[in-house]
Amino acid sequence: MKWVKAITFDFWGTLVDIDTSGTAAMSHVLQKLSITDQDPLALYLAWDYATVRRYRSDVWRPYVQWSALGLADTLQPLGVELSESEWADLADVFVTIMTSQAAPHPESQEVIEFLKQKLPLMPITNMDEHYFSLNPFRSQFDQWLTAEEAGAFKPSALIFNKAISKIGSNPGEILHASLAQFADLEGAMPVGMKVAWINRGQEKLGAFTPKPLYEFPTLLGLKGLFE
Repeated sequence: MKWVKAITFDFWGTLVDIDTSGTAAMSHVLQKLSITDQDPLALYLAWDYATVRRYRSDVWRPYVQWSALGLADTLQPLGVELSESEWADLADVFVTIMTSQAAPHPESQEVIEFLKQKLPLMPITNMDEHYFSLNPFRSQFDQWLTAEEAGAFKPSALIFNKAISKIGSNPGEILHASLAQFADLEGAMPVGMKVAWINRGQEKLGAFTPKPLYEFPTLLGLKGLFE
């Protein structure tokens, strides 16, 4: 593995469990809106899909703004009607809970402590700077890149090229680890980065998604490459 000079990571989902904290955030929202007959996990996943569709539809603006639109897309069919400022306030509460409470996956601490003794590490995240700063696991890293700093969301080449420049290695010498097919596999490889797919959900590779260099069920597979 001498060719690897740096490792970059997707943060949410790959390193920390965003689904559990996102479900807790949706539970809080439903309680706040006095909605008692809905599944928080199902609505969280619906919100996630809606928000991704939203932020891929236009140029960059803060993630929390797209999250507010995603909440409206998800909750208006349930009869929730709020003003623009109320959706914004609700999104702030939702994203705050989701990001601050996302705990590391069981092996993340061990793997990151091991790898940072060997190589420069850097998360690349679509999250806004403020909300990313709320997560305690960010302290494991000396550097990171947010979509806010890059002015673009993954899978845009803009954010991946910014990451390549920031970490200071040639793209073919960077191994990017992520569970997200559309955002990371389809974003990192076209700019020349190599990819380790952390396929936690045992998904099938998409018909038009390029095949990653490695595929592992957890980050322990990534650690094994360097032991």
